[in-house]
Amino acid sequence: MIVNKAVSAYDFQILGPLRVCLDGIAVTLPARHPRMLLAVLLLHNGEVVAEGRLMEQVWGHGAGTTIALRTAASRLRSWLRDQTGSAASIEHVDGGYRLRLPDRSVDAARFRAALVADSDTTGIDPHQRLAALMNALEQWRGPVLDGAPDGVREDSAVRALDDDHAMCLQRLAGLSISVQAPELLLPRTRALARGRPFDEPLHTRLIELYAACGRPAEALMEYEQLRSRLADELGVAPSADAQRAYLTVLDQDPPLLGGFERSHGAGWGRPVVPHQVPADIADFTGRDKETAALLDHLGGLLNDPTRPAAMVAGVTGPAGAGKSTLAVHVAHRLMPAYTDGQLYADLRGTGAVPESPVRVLGRFLRALGVGKGAVPDDPAERTALYRSLMNGRRMLVVLDDALGEAQVRPLLPGSPACSVLVTSRSRLVGVSGARIVELDRFDVDHAVHLLATIIGHERVSAEPDAAAELVRLCGGLPLAVRICGARLAARPYWQLAGLAAVLRDEHRRLDELSVADLAVRDGLRQSHSRIGQDARQTLARLARLGPVEFAIGTVAAVCGLDHAVAGDHLGALVEARFVSVVDTGQAGRFHYRLDDLARLFALDPDAVGRPA
Repeated sequence: MIVNKAVSAYDFQILGPLRVCLDGIAVTLPARHPRMLLAVLLLHNGEVVAEGRLMEQVWGHGAGTTIALRTAASRLRSWLRDQTGSAASIEHVDGGYRLRLPDRSVDAARFRAALVADSDTTGIDPHQRLAALMNALEQWRGPVLDGAPDGVREDSAVRALDDDHAMCLQRLAGLSISVQAPELLLPRTRALARGRPFDEPLHTRLIELYAACGRPAEALMEYEQLRSRLADELGVAPSADAQRAYLTVLDQDPPLLGGFERSHGAGWGRPVVPHQVPADIADFTGRDKETAALLDHLGGLLNDPTRPAAMVAGVTGPAGAGKSTLAVHVAHRLMPAYTDGQLYADLRGTGAVPESPVRVLGRFLRALGVGKGAVPDDPAERTALYRSLMNGRRMLVVLDDALGEAQVRPLLPGSPACSVLVTSRSRLVGVSGARIVELDRFDVDHAVHLLATIIGHERVSAEPDAAAELVRLCGGLPLAVRICGARLAARPYWQLAGLAAVLRDEHRRLDELSVADLAVRDGLRQSHSRIGQDARQTLARLARLGPVEFAIGTVAAVCGLDHAVAGDHLGALVEARFVSVVDTGQAGRFHYRLDDLARLFALDPDAVGRPA
């Protein structure tokens, strides 16, 4: 087919919101019903559309009448005549209406003509095909007839155009890979694939594009997400093409069936694939920016030959900010990328007795297939064997609640194919090359959204002001919000305003922020125990100031300290997450604020180590 590339004076566009242009300038469309009638007829240009179907789509079920349809058709004829003269017309034929408009004047027809023309280009240079199809793709400004009523958008012709759009992107993806320009199509293919979760050919092309762009971790994650959707919703496995793309990324043959073979003596044979990370939580919410940063850091450079060492990322923040929850969520997102498994250890850094790295190494070695009797007693030998077994394997190590750098270093693998994700209340600045992600408390919107995911959006929508007050009284702390949500979920008859009223009493608030084995006070007590006695006394005196901001001079005056010592105490309290830096004044003078829940803890006469 030869495509007519002549540009008409008028252009009817449905690949996006309905728009009509004359000489490149958009014109004012007719009133609503003639406009929607035009939209439906444009979808079926040159075909007769029955009156009953038009009334159903334009007016809705049972709302349209023949008189209303004829009136709208008459008005549309007049509008077309004024805008296009005799070039476009509407006919009443065989109990229906037909729009007669040259195909070159309709963007959808031009797009389809380009697809047909591309089908007849055997042997044509791929660069030429890529350019032609990219020109066709540029006609898409959004979803077909975006903004039109559902009755119009549910037309079968809309679905057919959407399928053609996906087909065009699939062809372009293959062409872009063949000419070594996959990044050209990756964003558009990814965006369309999100709206077509079960379109296997499109998702297969997306996997191939990720791989061609040097992003194998995202390619593997894309396959895993597709596999999960197909299994959960349809009960089927991915197509042979999708599996082939997946195995190509892995650069290995399909795995053999059967169990692992074990050798005698040392206690390990073929590599064991551990998956030790705890279960993800169903109501994970927020932290999009932090999640993206961790995924990019830990998953974006796996195949980079210049990568010198294992990638390390640290998640830090106050007690109850959701560090462990975020780490587990990210670890699950990365699971397809780390094909040799994941190791996990709770280092209990905030507990009374932190976990010994030597004990953790013993558990890791046994998880990697080393028999109990073959685990070395000497700490240095354990570390050496651990790093030998990890060498060349693509594994993620998750170290939760680390006390500090000394506890983490022996557990770092030496292989650049591995990555490590650490959570700690300390910033772990002593771990070389670590990417530190700082978690703060939620803002009101994110905190309310978390509450809604736990107790249901209906309850939050019924009491929006109470929900906002409730999360403010929680200081935006995810753990506190989750505790409130758990208490409300267990008592569906409770009003949010009632719990908010209870939390307004500062003497009761920390007592009320406790449910089952979750308690805000426990995390504060752990942080409190890690600061020196002098800093504790400073904290207690600052708490008596109330919810106010202060500068270092205030601390010095209230506590009777010189500026240098006051600065040291403030540094310790900031590191322990009792105090936040809220502003920077003139001449580099920092301003501080004692976090509300920390202030209530410091005022509590039962607080551990509180001075008299």
